[in-house]
Amino acid sequence: MKILVLTGQIYPAPNNNPMLLQKLLPFLQERHEVRLLAVDKKGRDPSLLPDTVNGLPVYWLSSDRSGRFRKTLRRLASRLLDPGGYSDAQGVFQYRAVIRRIRREWRFDAVLCVLEPYPAAIAAACQRGVRKIAYFMDPPPAVRGEADTPYRTRMMRRILRGTDVIFTTPFCREVISAGEYRRYSSKVVPVGFPIVTAQTVRPPEKAREPGRFRLLFCGWLCSDIRSPRYFLDLLSRLDERFTVTFMGKECTQLRKRFSVQTKAELITLPQQPYETALQAMADADILINIGNSVPVHMPSKTLEYINTGKPFVNFYKMDDCPTLYYTKRYPLCLNLSEREPDLDAAAERFVAFCEQSSGKTVDRAFLEEEYADCTPGFIADRILQALATK
Repeated sequence: MKILVLTGQIYPAPNNNPMLLQKLLPFLQERHEVRLLAVDKKGRDPSLLPDTVNGLPVYWLSSDRSGRFRKTLRRLASRLLDPGGYSDAQGVFQYRAVIRRIRREWRFDAVLCVLEPYPAAIAAACQRGVRKIAYFMDPPPAVRGEADTPYRTRMMRRILRGTDVIFTTPFCREVISAGEYRRYSSKVVPVGFPIVTAQTVRPPEKAREPGRFRLLFCGWLCSDIRSPRYFLDLLSRLDERFTVTFMGKECTQLRKRFSVQTKAELITLPQQPYETALQAMADADILINIGNSVPVHMPSKTLEYINTGKPFVNFYKMDDCPTLYYTKRYPLCLNLSEREPDLDAAAERFVAFCEQSSGKTVDRAFLEEEYADCTPGFIADRILQALATK
């Protein structure tokens, strides 16, 4: 089978969709011929756009470069990148022109797209007879229950109508089934995040010191949906035994944006390559997860932490936080609600957890069994079965 994969951002872009798609690609490439078309709607410096992902060439649709289809797509891309260009009839006509051009050179049988406006609209414009599968972990505004613009709502309906199967999280499926797009709920298949898999990292570079604790938050501190305020308030109750590292996007602005008073050592680092982040998790004693304030949306690091087998503390903001679906099954996780008004009691539980759990790990066999639905191979199999279905 020849599969055309359509995406917007490419890993290491800091959100779930490109990172998780990158994990699925090797399993698709093992069994089928795959080509990857990416849409860069920001018109960034071409040198910042990767040429390959997992050894797979990336064909870019952008105003600056369009891979091997440059001459044909450049004019189309400049129109596609206009604000709202994907919402009108002219935009759909242009998408169809893109697809026709690609198919003349490479006659693909199926399309797998990330459910983002540009790549999903291109997929929806594919002619009949091509199997179309959508995949997303980061839900668009309408799926999150937020108000959306009329033209984006129309485009979302068009995309859902033209897609055969949609793979997403169980939380997003529930919202789709109950909301504005419920007529398409029969197409939606719930899957986990494809993260649980064996990782090759070095043993911790520095041996754990008894009575001292290395804490690590690794991820994006989105100030609007992932505020660390509660955790920072808890830090004021910690002493010199603790070293707390924030690593990721916006982390270096932590002291500028928040008042931080603590006796613990505080380290802030910018976003690091994925392999560096994995090693930092291996070196830490306790991992820190800060949940989102947006319904049905959770940090992918939740499963990354689980995959390490390390102890971690999950700070959640809502009683129905999707992180709890995974963390309540994990033996070495302390779930702390940010609605807990007694910060001193929360700090006591936090310190006791660190003292009791540091140095422990969860058995790998347990992870593979309990979170089998979160392995890339399992989810890739589900997607390939759907692509092969007539």
